[in-house]
Amino acid sequence: MRNRLSWQKLRSIPLIIGASVLMISWFYLLWNTTIGEAVPALRFRTKTTIAGVMEDGAAIFSLDSVLTGKYQQWLSRSIGVLSPVFKTAVTWKGQIYYTVFGVAASTDVVVGENQQLLEKSYVDEYCNRNMDTLRGTGDAWAARIRHAQDLIESRGKLFFYVITPSKVAQHPEYMPAGLNCPGRDRDPERKLAIYDDILARHGVHVVDTASGLIAALKEFGIDMFPRGGIHWNAIGSTLGTQKLIGAINAQREEPLLPSLGFTWKLSYNPRGSDRDLLDIMNLRHPDAHYAVPELTFSSAPPPGGCHTVAITEVGGSFLHGLNSGLLKLACPPTITEWFYWDQRRIHQVGGRVYELPIDAEARRRSLVEADVVILEENESIAPGSKHATMMMDDLQTLAGRTP
Repeated sequence: MRNRLSWQKLRSIPLIIGASVLMISWFYLLWNTTIGEAVPALRFRTKTTIAGVMEDGAAIFSLDSVLTGKYQQWLSRSIGVLSPVFKTAVTWKGQIYYTVFGVAASTDVVVGENQQLLEKSYVDEYCNRNMDTLRGTGDAWAARIRHAQDLIESRGKLFFYVITPSKVAQHPEYMPAGLNCPGRDRDPERKLAIYDDILARHGVHVVDTASGLIAALKEFGIDMFPRGGIHWNAIGSTLGTQKLIGAINAQREEPLLPSLGFTWKLSYNPRGSDRDLLDIMNLRHPDAHYAVPELTFSSAPPPGGCHTVAITEVGGSFLHGLNSGLLKLACPPTITEWFYWDQRRIHQVGGRVYELPIDAEARRRSLVEADVVILEENESIAPGSKHATMMMDDLQTLAGRTP
């Protein structure tokens, strides 16, 4: 009899656990949708720990949103991320996809050879490159860039067009074996050489930070792109910063910016952009043991002493690597970065980095008031990015209003 009672108690344990999970989830959701809404500081939070999860704006409750299902979809997603099992479910799903099937649960990430992580948009761009198309669009785009350069430099300022690298284009061998890539037959690796030639014919002040990274790999003995990241590592970005500093100083009799040197050591502790794609994978047990460099910088003031140089930048996330080097200078410049022109306004001065509200008029003025204007395009989206188009349109408007 006692054995039978003991067995019955044991059999009830899974039921108790299951009921407890349901009760905890119910309490969790009830709390967050009532007290948590009234007092956000008391809210249970899990969604902020999931990489790549963006919070959607609330759908407007209307007849149209209900009939189209938009309101119901938003409500379902909102409740889903409040669940206490949300993070666990996402991370285990990511781990199973990666470990069992060798792919990423995220549609934005491609798992390549030797566990190299790639962003799908870069793979798509590389595999669809067409050199004949580039020659036509490149000429028209280079002419627009040269016109913007002339408008800015007519006011005594400096302008530079910076090309940043694509991991896929630098290392097409990292793409998964058997991947359908029609662009291979159109020699996509020649894009930079052809585009640089077009820009040179139009007289654009171009700083190509993408060319030379394979040679840097041989020189330093470490890949310029981390295994789990989409962006270049600290050596790659610093080499780009050195190219930019050299181009800026070559335009003046006296150097505007100090020189930048560095030493480095090998590390197996990737952080920040060295593991951005790995973080988006949301793995339960991510393998973050891979080589990355750690740099120590050196810089001395120019012979004439320090003076503040104001730089306005328009571009994407690869600018952050360039700016990291610029801020290590003995006389760091003041940098205003218009992230993709209309998404963020990042101000960097005195070693501090902070964000300001976007002001359209201030954005236009910064193009003609800065000492140096930098337009950045990644080789994967050049020629003809949206942010560059908007910048040049606004510059033309400003040029028509001011002497």
